[in-house]
Amino acid sequence: MKPQRVKFLFLLGFLAALGALAFNSRAADQVKGVSLAHLHRRGMGYGSDDCRAQLKAIADVGANWIAIADFGFMSSVTDPHIKFGGDRSLTEADLVKCIDDAHATGLKVLLKPDIWCHDFSRLKKWHGDIAMTSEADWDTWFAEYTKFILHHAQLAQSAKADGFCVGMELEGTSRQEARWRAVVSEVRKVYTGPLTYAAAYGEWPHIQWWDAVDCIGVNGYFPLTGKESTDEADLRRGWAVVYGFLEPFAKKWNKPICFTELGYSESVRAGLEPWEYNVVGSDKEYQARLYRIAVEEAAKRDFIVGIFAWKWFTSDQGPRMERHDPFGIQDRPLVLDALRRAWKKP
Repeated sequence: MKPQRVKFLFLLGFLAALGALAFNSRAADQVKGVSLAHLHRRGMGYGSDDCRAQLKAIADVGANWIAIADFGFMSSVTDPHIKFGGDRSLTEADLVKCIDDAHATGLKVLLKPDIWCHDFSRLKKWHGDIAMTSEADWDTWFAEYTKFILHHAQLAQSAKADGFCVGMELEGTSRQEARWRAVVSEVRKVYTGPLTYAAAYGEWPHIQWWDAVDCIGVNGYFPLTGKESTDEADLRRGWAVVYGFLEPFAKKWNKPICFTELGYSESVRAGLEPWEYNVVGSDKEYQARLYRIAVEEAAKRDFIVGIFAWKWFTSDQGPRMERHDPFGIQDRPLVLDALRRAWKKP
């Protein structure tokens, strides 16, 4: 092997090791993250004045990371074609500006590209339903997904994003091990920071390529209890059960775990069905309790890097208020106080 080749491989290995440190709770500050959701309206999304105000508010709660997303679009969950780049409300310049603004505010950034499909709203499907019906379509889908994710990996590299997520809740695809390893390998060629994959809460045990990324990402919508609006002790027992599964898994793969999403509505059933958008009853104190205990229990485990709370919008105006998303937290003072306490922000 030529000396130049040896030096190049050593450099790649060294950069990968440095990248892994960014997702290691012992080597860096614990991830105190917020998922920042783009409002698809000019002047209210990423890179806007409204967004800069929200970044300051996020930092004031005690957060040190944000996760931001751009989207690719599929017409159906079995269509292998992915389109991206046509959203007039969100340009590459907006994404870069948001990353720059976050850094100026003292926040690190996880770029987390996502796939959206018309079937999600039309047929009540979700990311996990995306799956092809023939080998030819699998080849096409992975070719187009690779193009989509590499485009954003290059953007993450040039904009100096602090972490990159190679996929999100693509449960119907993630057992395609060889194809996913090829995707991650291509991403490594253009992005030198730490990588994760955001698995659905029932998907992570089945993925066999966790060694290819630096951190196991889990969207942590775990049922914690069989009761409505339950007490603190019951919720902590629920988390103990969850960690009984997660800890040996982290040891098996020798990887830290990050909750790439973790959120609750104000529903009295939020501990039973944390993924559910329909709010049954209303218990704002219970919502705050769920967040506080989730963050506190995560901080007790060395193998847990931290969490990204779901979610915070880029503006207090417009669509946010029109749609009244039950997971929006920026106008929930009890939740913000709970996060501030758990993150020990004075």
